[in-house]
Amino acid sequence: MELSSEKKLPKWKALILASRPPFLQVTLSSVMAGILIAWIHQGAIDAFLAVLVVLVAVFLHLSVNLIHEYWDWKSGTDNINVNAFRPFTGGSGMIQLGAISPSEELVFGLFLMFLGAILGIYILIIVYEVLIPLLLIGFIAIFSIIFYTGSPIKLAHRGVGEFFVFLNFGPLMALGAYIVLTRNIHLEPVIVGSLIGLLTAGILIINEFPDAEADEKAGKKHLVVRLGLAKARYLYATVMILPYILTVTFALMHMLPITILITLLGLPHALKIVRICFRHYNDFKALFPANIGTIKNHLIYSLLVIIAYLITGFFPITFFY
Repeated sequence: MELSSEKKLPKWKALILASRPPFLQVTLSSVMAGILIAWIHQGAIDAFLAVLVVLVAVFLHLSVNLIHEYWDWKSGTDNINVNAFRPFTGGSGMIQLGAISPSEELVFGLFLMFLGAILGIYILIIVYEVLIPLLLIGFIAIFSIIFYTGSPIKLAHRGVGEFFVFLNFGPLMALGAYIVLTRNIHLEPVIVGSLIGLLTAGILIINEFPDAEADEKAGKKHLVVRLGLAKARYLYATVMILPYILTVTFALMHMLPITILITLLGLPHALKIVRICFRHYNDFKALFPANIGTIKNHLIYSLLVIIAYLITGFFPITFFY
């Protein structure tokens, strides 16, 4: 179904909508966690470098949304998806509406990836002392962008897409920001990034429920397709509840500040949306509050993590660790 000429969106607006900027919360939360941990560990950070790190992460995230959607169009999954609730599932729908062409979306995605790579190289020139770990993180990021749904590897089709989403939007982003600002490697940003990354994977997994039928027909056999909707509920519940259990564990082990326990305020909401998934896993209209709620849960947890580290940074009392 195409938009009529009088209702057609301007190209620039359609391209922005196709990149789905609201989902940037999953990037900004992990990057901000890495920045705040660096600030606390050093007492100060280079604000210019921090801004560059945020821009690199933003450009790369938007690029993967566009490139991934192009490949989903090419495989046909978004075109036959009758259960989608766009823009949360089934892509942005900009190609299907005729607002942009597939080639325009791909070119814009590659352009944003190029911008992110150029800024990343500039950062590497500045912080050459930690060239190797940052190169490794950058390689994994670019590899994931190109081959998440791209041929010939198609990570999402092989049932490992969820892991790469967890990895890239969790520990790697937090650790990358930390390394740039401190020139050191530390376990704390990896832990915090992993907790956030699990909840990011939860967003992907719950959105795969309504997409599963179309994805399976197109050969995109992600974990929800492989497990089936009924069993996939348990995977979803695990990635939603495990971060709260690990938060308490790491805080009690003094590997995270005790202030991180304020994230438990989000646990009732997490349990609520897990119950919705268990009851309505095969009724996608009734499941939709869980799609929205999972994004909200990620936002709540991430904001509470940021607040916890701000408290720790401004009130550096020893018992916080």
